[in-house]
Amino acid sequence: MQNALRIVAVALVLAAIPASAQSFADGKFGVRGFGSFGNISFQAADSFDAVLGRNAGPIFGGGGQVLLPWGFYFDVGAWKFQQDGERVFVGPDREVFRLGIPVEIAIIPLEVTGGWRFRKWQRFVPYGGIGYSSYRYKETSEFSDPSENVDETFTGYHVVGGAEYLPLRWLAVGGEVGWSSIEDALGAGGASAAFGETNLGGTSVRLKISVGR
Repeated sequence: MQNALRIVAVALVLAAIPASAQSFADGKFGVRGFGSFGNISFQAADSFDAVLGRNAGPIFGGGGQVLLPWGFYFDVGAWKFQQDGERVFVGPDREVFRLGIPVEIAIIPLEVTGGWRFRKWQRFVPYGGIGYSSYRYKETSEFSDPSENVDETFTGYHVVGGAEYLPLRWLAVGGEVGWSSIEDALGAGGASAAFGETNLGGTSVRLKISVGR
């Protein structure tokens, strides 16, 4: 499944390269700030479901974007996922036993993205990009030994695609779908080891509001 997603991601990027020749080019630079909120579904579905009772949840964040001539863009953004759950033990047959020990899981990704904004149609502008991801993963429990808590950073990549609507020259409202792969971040112990899940990435859907030009 992961290999198939990689092939799709590469195909989308390669397809975007010739299309970028048709992107709108106003010959100007622009700078914008943006806020975003949405939902993410994790690849390690069984592990998150065991600990949190769900494998998806809300995210929120923000960042900045530079618009370049010929439709290119570059942005840096960060967002956060945080949920409370319970430490578990997974048996030999993958049965989950809750231990009654509260745990908080927080994931704070930093994403650097480069891409293309295509020709404007009416007031809509579609876009696509690919970039570098740095995920900080924190797992803490008030009643655990400090050595049992986790605070580590892992790296990977992501692809995004979406479209935005420009009701005003300085305001854009858009929808975006992103997919990330953060390999070898999980699986060293706990539920993720029992389920054989190692990828911390996932698929997100976000609403973005950008201001500036």
